[in-house]
Amino acid sequence: LVMLGSCVGWAARRAPWTRLHDDEQSHVFLGSIVAVALLWSISSAIGALPRLHLLGATLMVLMFGPRLALIGMTAAVALSAAIGPESLAAAPLRALVGGVLPIAVSHGILRFCEEKLPPNFFVYIFGAAFFGGAAAMWVACIASAILLNAYTPAALPPDTPITAVLLMLGFAEATLTGMLATLMAVYRPRWIWTFSDERYLRRS
Repeated sequence: LVMLGSCVGWAARRAPWTRLHDDEQSHVFLGSIVAVALLWSISSAIGALPRLHLLGATLMVLMFGPRLALIGMTAAVALSAAIGPESLAAAPLRALVGGVLPIAVSHGILRFCEEKLPPNFFVYIFGAAFFGGAAAMWVACIASAILLNAYTPAALPPDTPITAVLLMLGFAEATLTGMLATLMAVYRPRWIWTFSDERYLRRS
């Protein structure tokens, strides 16, 4: 709880709150929190594994940057705990594993794409969005395995390979993030703050 509070406090002090003064942007931010909370509440179970669900962390980073994404994800986790099957006591750990860590990974991949790769639309979608979403999910799963002793052979039904579960979750997260990022970049570019027409769609 102390670690999560420190991360949220740091993000709150440095977040670009002025961008939310615009009504449209504030509505999109609040709507995204509700959408992620609903995404977390839609989950399923395989054997003795923790309930599986998509994260939405990478998309939040692409839409609002890492600081507002951290605040939004924390609020979404708290809301999903209030409306879902998980207990409120587990919310801080879930926010760290499913929020803070994936956000850090997503932001790192985004920065790598911006600094090391050509400013190309497909680099943004397949690198920052698609691969970023998959990597964020894999890191969250590994952290869960370490902290919760999850994703072990004993937790899975017989003949269910761990790699298949991880690949399934990573591909699902990547697909959701890539599709939504593409739709927003094309139709609602104001909703995705890390995307720039001038940078990614300029003529060579």
